[in-house]
Amino acid sequence: MSQTLSLYRLQQIDSHIERAQARLAIIAQELENDQQLRLAGQAAQDAETAHQSAGRALRKAEADVEAQRIKIEQIEASLYGGAVRHPKELQDLQNDAAALKRHLTTLEDRLLEAMLAAETAEASSQAASGNAQAQREHRMTQDQGLRQEQETLQREIERLKTEHGAVVGNIPQEAISLYDKLRQERRGVAVSAVSDSSCGACGSTLTMAQIQAARSGGEVAFCPSCGRILYAS
Repeated sequence: MSQTLSLYRLQQIDSHIERAQARLAIIAQELENDQQLRLAGQAAQDAETAHQSAGRALRKAEADVEAQRIKIEQIEASLYGGAVRHPKELQDLQNDAAALKRHLTTLEDRLLEAMLAAETAEASSQAASGNAQAQREHRMTQDQGLRQEQETLQREIERLKTEHGAVVGNIPQEAISLYDKLRQERRGVAVSAVSDSSCGACGSTLTMAQIQAARSGGEVAFCPSCGRILYAS
């Protein structure tokens, strides 16, 4: 294997490692990011709190209506029971009964509103709870897939590092130093493959002599524009 081919192979290995490591970083972030799940859980909790509050309001409205009906029954018992005979007292009882019945109508309206509110709150709570459960199940499936991908990438990186060591062992140290220097200066790409008579990295057109020099592999050839090592198959 020529020195240029070895450097090109080393570039491929390093690029694969970098992409795998970048993907691992993204996976780690996705595994840690549970914002959507927390939001769904909070929404379910808030909806259940509202449901419980509506339930309390409904029970109070029911108790108010029941209490008002008892008052009316007591007034009517006094009114029609025969114990009260004085006209003025009877008139007062009739007025009290009428007032209680008018207020009962108001309380019954409030009870109806409370019933509707409780039904709406219950439906909202059930929907929010169902969404939270769906989010949990989705998260479990997603995390399982991400962890499997994570393990695969970690094994791939280990394999590539082993291959990296084997390739480096066949390249002179001065060439490795040049390669490392160019990778730092050229955004991680030290070796560029020739493509359609051009540098694959910067796109500059190459002469036939430059392409032939890159193809021969006897000595390292450089792109006259970006300074990267050229490789031509």
